[in-house]
Amino acid sequence: MTECKRSAGPLVLKGTILDGSGGDPFRGFIVIEGGRIAKVIAEETAAGSGHPHEFADAPLLDFGSSYLTPGFIDIHLHGGAGADVMDGSASGLIRMIRYYLAHGTTSILATTLTGPKADIDRALAAAFTVRQTERIGSVIQGIHLEGPFLSPKWPGAQHPQWICNPQISWLNEWTSRFPGFIRILTLAPELEGAQEAVAYALEHNIIAACGHSDATYDQVQNAIGWGISHAVHCCNAMRPFHHREPGVVGAVLLHDELSTEINVDGYHLHPAAVELILRLKRDRVCIITDSMRAAGMTDGVYHLAGLEVHVKQGAARFADGTIAGSTIPLAQSVRNLVQTHGTSLPAAVKHATSIPAGIAKLRGKGLLKDGYDADLVVLEPEHLQVQRVMLGGGWFDPETNDFVQALISREGLL
Repeated sequence: MTECKRSAGPLVLKGTILDGSGGDPFRGFIVIEGGRIAKVIAEETAAGSGHPHEFADAPLLDFGSSYLTPGFIDIHLHGGAGADVMDGSASGLIRMIRYYLAHGTTSILATTLTGPKADIDRALAAAFTVRQTERIGSVIQGIHLEGPFLSPKWPGAQHPQWICNPQISWLNEWTSRFPGFIRILTLAPELEGAQEAVAYALEHNIIAACGHSDATYDQVQNAIGWGISHAVHCCNAMRPFHHREPGVVGAVLLHDELSTEINVDGYHLHPAAVELILRLKRDRVCIITDSMRAAGMTDGVYHLAGLEVHVKQGAARFADGTIAGSTIPLAQSVRNLVQTHGTSLPAAVKHATSIPAGIAKLRGKGLLKDGYDADLVVLEPEHLQVQRVMLGGGWFDPETNDFVQALISREGLL
């Protein structure tokens, strides 16, 4: 188990703060102590711009004009760096986490795929073990169970052979073996047994989500009454909008009770669709990657839950053209929102931090705020590239895949 080294006393960071709330950036200080944010201080309120007076003896790291943001939170992520959650491999999960952590993602929901129950069992067990035994495993905030309780009409990149109706006995076994670990359950609400599964999810503090669904608008309305509160990858793998049958898409866009996700990798959604969803859903939409094992890898042939995926110019598709997840980290999604879709940087950061934290009920995550976990990203201001990443008060060094005690300068590590 690799321990994250932390200094004995407080550490003060200085830079341009984007706190994840969507508010304007401001110059200020973030005081880190004991793996948490002890205090956020606006420069104009500090006693002198060089150092907060009450922390005059603490080491100060000045990041100049760079942005300090909360760590990014991806609540829908299948794999990366050649690994997949469904591999059920602890070493693969660690390799995947290191890749995403180096790109600023400090919290994920490890997302499963439709497959044989034994494969899902193994995937949950591996993720639970990494979470419990590895320092870097704290990046895994839980499981997003996407499948196998989906519509065979809208499998998307899910293996149709293993799609089935909701099984309460399976859910009971998983929640018993891995208490508190499943955070989101995605299912098709039109399936037999869906209402009972939603009730079970709510009883166990699991967010019930609609996805891979052929439900009618009225069926989704009914499911909202049961307690479904989220919908995965809006517009993808669901009954589309029609003016006489608004379908799942119509229900998602119209009902404030439902939060949703968008994938802004450039091919999951047309730019106009992104704009429409953002306008209608506002703070009820987060960005996700839905990334698969080819993220961070070269173009080529990969496998997703036993199905062959061809990656060309970063786009992952089956041979018939069906989209099979994406290959980018969430930091690229943030840049895409800003540079392609014209979203303000504070709003883009909010869609990748505090909003997904709220959807997944992640305590102490998603904001640069007193008492929150010291998970943060340093972004250079021109191209929004990730410069440094802190997890739980420790700086992650992607070159050594380890944590370091402190930065001696903006250029070097100690």
